[in-house]
Amino acid sequence: MQRRAFFKLVGAAAAVAAVPAFSACSAVSTPSAEGTGVLGQPAVSFSASVDVLILGSGVAGLSAAMDPAEAGLSVMVAEKLDVLGGESYESNAVMDVVGSKVQKDAGITESCDDVWPSRRETLRAAGVTDLDFAKRLFYAAPEWVDRMRDSYGAQFDDPATYTANEANRRRVLPKNGIGDTESIMMPLRDKLSSKGVQFSTGYCASAFILDEDNHVCGVRFVTGKEAPTVTDVHARAVVVATGGFASNQALVRDYLPAWQRVGCYTAASMGEGHKLCQALGAKLADMAVTPSLTSDLPPAAAWSMFAVTLVVDAQGNRFASEDYMRTLAATCFSEERGYFWTIFDGRISESGQSRSAAQITAKNASRVVGPCQTVEELAGNMGVSEDVLKKTWDRYSSMVSAGKDSDFGRLQFLDDLKPPYYALKQFPVRFRTRGGAVVDENGRLLDGAGKAIPGVYCCGAAAQGGGESLTTNGAFGIFTGKAVASDLGAA
Repeated sequence: MQRRAFFKLVGAAAAVAAVPAFSACSAVSTPSAEGTGVLGQPAVSFSASVDVLILGSGVAGLSAAMDPAEAGLSVMVAEKLDVLGGESYESNAVMDVVGSKVQKDAGITESCDDVWPSRRETLRAAGVTDLDFAKRLFYAAPEWVDRMRDSYGAQFDDPATYTANEANRRRVLPKNGIGDTESIMMPLRDKLSSKGVQFSTGYCASAFILDEDNHVCGVRFVTGKEAPTVTDVHARAVVVATGGFASNQALVRDYLPAWQRVGCYTAASMGEGHKLCQALGAKLADMAVTPSLTSDLPPAAAWSMFAVTLVVDAQGNRFASEDYMRTLAATCFSEERGYFWTIFDGRISESGQSRSAAQITAKNASRVVGPCQTVEELAGNMGVSEDVLKKTWDRYSSMVSAGKDSDFGRLQFLDDLKPPYYALKQFPVRFRTRGGAVVDENGRLLDGAGKAIPGVYCCGAAAQGGGESLTTNGAFGIFTGKAVASDLGAA
């Protein structure tokens, strides 16, 4: 007689909220296997079985599906929201990278070796501790961009159209500019689907399923909004790519108390993956590293990278360099300035970022002032002191004439604005966190003793070292997917 399988559950369910993104493509096959459960939980009953189960459909999760799918392994991507994309879909889609073919084709010759020293110092200043792993991700990012374009149909803008500014030689944009995540993620989704990857939305992971040897053999999900039910999926390997914890106020209070009073842009970054990995015995690291703050209108956060802008606070004072929105937003919050204005002119609508400008100003018309022909008129419409804004304006113009921002060190687009003037009101918000589960250099989840936990992997913002950018999260996903394919072997 065949012995009845015994399964245990490790973890706890978490409620989540849905945000708009793009639709899933296919359903999942339904094999059957049953076993006993644990007290207070339904018995384990597998409704699907796959080689690789990926939790989360952001860039890291989808990139982790590439190599297993290409190796002929069966892959399921489970997303807790009703739509795919995760944190990645909500980003401004500005991708930091050096040395990709996309850039080389535009005549940009900078290499990772050229840029890494300055990048390392930026990461060190942000509190990143594992700089060796950060370097590995940085050097792998161009491979991700090239593979996305050449093998998965992602569409990128021509860097020659926006790289007159030196810093932008180290960035790539999607086909339609800032905020166009569709041109990157939809082709990736569709190509993965054509390779047999199955997508299931509305699947919130609540527990790992362990077999009688205490090895992970699947995941329990809570599915269905109106009538929540339990769905168990068997898998030979599980990849946790559930994103960060910026939306989880309890975790933010515990690990980032200085930032608990700032708002949060995304509602979906609840740290479920962190908790699941911790329940298996994994350690969390770098959880106190300063989170990424941005504008509550993320595409507008990138305008200063590609056009002339001037950013002032609620009183009309300039308070930080416009070059780097994360620093600007963090300064606005930490100095209790409340909110800020991005002042711009008509040139942004004439640039490659016209789509972003049109969408943001149309959707947020109540926050836009202008057109205004004078600084005084602009100040009146913004509700700030004419004298203060005029003083700020004159000071800025004097530094433009001198060719040096001696106040805050701005390097990009140090130029005068031209009438008519406009201004957009924004608030600083949390967006990404950097801490997560400790993994090895290929995304294998480690226990408290530093040993790999069989069959479990973690990448992207759910892992230590992830969450920095789309390109490095994509590279992290590729590392992890390669490890999964290698560990399982080809189908």
